[in-house]
Amino acid sequence: MAAQSAHKPTRQKKGLRSLCRAPQLTLPAMTVQLAMTAFLTMTAFSSQLSPLAHPPDWSRLDRFQETITHDEFEHLLTAIYAPSGAGDQWIVVQPNQAVIQESEGHQFILRFAADDSSRKPVPRYWTPIDHLRRSPSKPLKGITIAIDPGHLGGKWAKMEERWFRIGDSKPVTEGDMTLKVALLLVPRLKALGANVALVRFKPGPVTQKRPNELLDQAKASLAEHGVTTLLPDYSGPDDPQKENSIPWEAERLFYRVAEIRARANIVNLSIKPDVTLCLHMNAEPWGDPAHPTLVQANHLHLITNGTYSKEELANEDVRFAMLVKLLNQVCPEELALSETIAAQLAKVTHLPPYTYTTANAKSLGTSGYVWARNLIANRLYDCPVVYIESYVMNNEEVFARIQAGEYAGLRNFGGVMRKNIYIEYADGIVNGLVAYATSARTENRKPKTDN
Repeated sequence: MAAQSAHKPTRQKKGLRSLCRAPQLTLPAMTVQLAMTAFLTMTAFSSQLSPLAHPPDWSRLDRFQETITHDEFEHLLTAIYAPSGAGDQWIVVQPNQAVIQESEGHQFILRFAADDSSRKPVPRYWTPIDHLRRSPSKPLKGITIAIDPGHLGGKWAKMEERWFRIGDSKPVTEGDMTLKVALLLVPRLKALGANVALVRFKPGPVTQKRPNELLDQAKASLAEHGVTTLLPDYSGPDDPQKENSIPWEAERLFYRVAEIRARANIVNLSIKPDVTLCLHMNAEPWGDPAHPTLVQANHLHLITNGTYSKEELANEDVRFAMLVKLLNQVCPEELALSETIAAQLAKVTHLPPYTYTTANAKSLGTSGYVWARNLIANRLYDCPVVYIESYVMNNEEVFARIQAGEYAGLRNFGGVMRKNIYIEYADGIVNGLVAYATSARTENRKPKTDN
């Protein structure tokens, strides 16, 4: 998938935030009676959950009663989170409320605020950065930042298939590299006044679960995906039948589901940050990890939460999590932060934006770098998430820079003098956070208070 070559100018913050806000529209002509008739004639369905999920407690949405207007809710639902009618089967928007299907035979009624002046405060643990007072000497003062180094390192990287090596070169392991960037960020962000916490601070997993504990769930997951012949083992990452094997699926559930759910608990219940930085590096298909293919493609993009599909929303827990994100009203902060950080990352990395050609992502903003997509991390983390995919690990130049390691000063790569790749990645993030905080924070806002 080809990336664009030209950078577009970044829109100012006010314009960015307005993309997540509803235009001033009149209420739809559909009456309550017609809406309910349409809803009650929907095909009945059995409640289903995504892997390792528990049935959600829908009463948790009661705290959002009358915190959002009809127009805002409808705009966020149809333009950001469930475009193309993806949520129509489960959510009917009426003039004064939304009727939401929980599980079969159960509905949740969300009441809208009559107008802006009567809306209640949004009950959330995070605070928008523009609600914090400016501190000229410490531009990030008072902002709590969680840093989530993507994937796993060390011996776990091969299992995740985020590992490759050429001959006797240093292995390229995404989880170790994102942790290096995270450890560079911590002291720099603290020096700028931020409260900083790492979600993962070592190569291994956060979750206490292990693949051998998830074999039954793996069997159920394979069966749900239509696999009728379950294989007891697989021979390695090149095995064409690996995705039909119970151990491979158990491993996938371990590192992609159980691990992220455990990280979400740390973010939401312990750190409670104002923003979470999810650090990743991208890759193009590399084939055999022992004899990988190096490519010319190299790009950057950031992901905000959104663009849920009808199939994803059929899962009750996913439907619930989407509504928590929507009602937390993270979109304006998430998009504005992502666009600003993208601009600074593009400036230091000189990378073009990646362009999705699939229906599971939608371009947001104006830079070309930010896409709305439903990932388990940006779905389960209740606060604004800046999810970064920077560099292509098996790009020829990036591979050479990774092999060069954490050198001091500048070195020549492709005729350009560059810092080591980890410092460069950290520079873009720090510059982006400072730029956003400086422009967003004002003197006349009240200081942060606990919710």
